[in-house]
Amino acid sequence: MSKSRRAKLILMTDGSSKMRTLRLSRLRILLTTAVLVTIVGIVTYTAGRFLAVRYINVAMSDVLEENQDLHEQLSSMGQRLEEVDHQLSELAQSDDQLRIMADIPKIDKDVRQVGVGGIPLPGIDFNDEDEQVRKLIFDLDKLEREIRLQQQSFLEIRRQFAEKEELLRHTPSIRPVEGGYISSHFGRRRDPFTHQWTHHNGTDFSLERGAPVFSTADGRVVCAKRMHGLGNVVVIDHGYGYTTVYAHLDMFNVTKKQQVARGQKIGEVGNTGRSTAPHLHY
Repeated sequence: MSKSRRAKLILMTDGSSKMRTLRLSRLRILLTTAVLVTIVGIVTYTAGRFLAVRYINVAMSDVLEENQDLHEQLSSMGQRLEEVDHQLSELAQSDDQLRIMADIPKIDKDVRQVGVGGIPLPGIDFNDEDEQVRKLIFDLDKLEREIRLQQQSFLEIRRQFAEKEELLRHTPSIRPVEGGYISSHFGRRRDPFTHQWTHHNGTDFSLERGAPVFSTADGRVVCAKRMHGLGNVVVIDHGYGYTTVYAHLDMFNVTKKQQVARGQKIGEVGNTGRSTAPHLHY
């Protein structure tokens, strides 16, 4: 058999002429190489695992921190929604009071629930761990519907008040003169000329001649002329079934078909027509 092949390794030391020779068999070289490769592999694998674990830990820490932030934000949003819900409840109470003033029925409690319940929102897959998110979305949806309902209610109340305001402006509700006194009421009285009991279809306000006379509500003048018995007279149609008459005027400063407002001067107290002294027959 031929001799096994060996490798020769010559070692020299700095500053010395001596040499050392190492003879390595092929098997030893292979074993040494294998050991070195194994050690390098183990070190590389361990370092890789260490870096991977460290990266995962850092990532997990970031995720946990973000998750905590999200939970805090959800909690904060939940508190704010509760505050908004409380404010809506107060608005609902004000709404009920305004409806009483506007003479319209209050909104039923069942209607104010605006469809609580129903199927889950489309496109959102909930599980047991998402209960906080589920409640938040549910509350947001409920508040949105409650706000829409409240807006519609306020619009209805506003329309009703606008109609009532129009009616109030056209309803006679102030004295036609300032000062003076009532010398004759509506109803039966003795006629100042015949001294017979007759029906007096108005109220007489006695005061000095030339005192201003005012329209008692918004309306349109349908008559402004001199008439037998009533003297200078103004008749105003206020709509809604109301008509007022101002008689025995010294003068009038409005014309037929003219629009007048409550408190607007339409003439002056006089003693025209069938009258015994300056007064306004209203």
